[in-house]
Amino acid sequence: MEAIRVSIIIVTYNSQQYIHDCLSSIEEYRDIEPQFLEVLVVDNSSGINAEEMKKITESHSLNQILSVKYLHNNTNLGYGQGNNIGIRASSGDIVCIMNPDVRFGSSILFDVLSEFSENITLALLGYKQMGGSNYSFYQKPEFKNPLSGWIMKYMNRIEAFNSEQHYLAGAFLFLRRSSFEEVGLFDENIFMYYEEPDITNRLQKGGFHVKYKSEKIYYHLVGNRTAYSEKAFESEMNALYYYLNKYSVNKRKFLKNFLREYQLKLLAARIFGDMERKNKFLLEIQKVKEIFGK
Repeated sequence: MEAIRVSIIIVTYNSQQYIHDCLSSIEEYRDIEPQFLEVLVVDNSSGINAEEMKKITESHSLNQILSVKYLHNNTNLGYGQGNNIGIRASSGDIVCIMNPDVRFGSSILFDVLSEFSENITLALLGYKQMGGSNYSFYQKPEFKNPLSGWIMKYMNRIEAFNSEQHYLAGAFLFLRRSSFEEVGLFDENIFMYYEEPDITNRLQKGGFHVKYKSEKIYYHLVGNRTAYSEKAFESEMNALYYYLNKYSVNKRKFLKNFLREYQLKLLAARIFGDMERKNKFLLEIQKVKEIFGK
């Protein structure tokens, strides 16, 4: 029996509306032999939602082509913990972290195997994201400045990825298993958000390399998500606070730059008469000050 080369891990949480088309996307764009590929769905849902997720996953036509496993996580301890469960249950040399609201836009898997075969120090690989303002990468928090948002928009537009200062969007990533295991997989202290710069830093500290390729694309359906959530923003800021502590980033300097950027956003919202965004920014500033005042 041939060894599995790529394991796709999909962590879900009440994602019934996404998972069928996600699996269909894998089926449509698969460009490696099925014996080299497996898919693991790690479901953080509970009750009827978990039952529905299991049914959709196990009845999908992809099951007729390759190995698709449904794993129910009895305790939702976050995105990273769910991915670690999937990784430990998988067999591939290359691990793909894929959100349920991601769709292939190109045949990518053969290119992934080629990239990892040609560069033995490559540990993390990402492609061009369409959706989410078409941001394929972001600035690491330790390099934050008041113009970061506008700078990153431009840097993405011209595909100017800097592996030392930037981190890849985490919706669809490929990792070399041995390298990722060496640095400890996902940090389960992070429930959600800022896993990507943390992983990037640890891999780079271990002497491994990160690569971004814009020649092939995927779609991230972030436009289909529900409206703004204060709870999600609070979770994001708590993860950011943890990250800054973990990497001994000067929080006072960071907060100063962070709030300056918010002041520029507020000014733009006022100029354009966007009261909804203005009020959202004011709420976020209050929450940031509350969390960083710990």
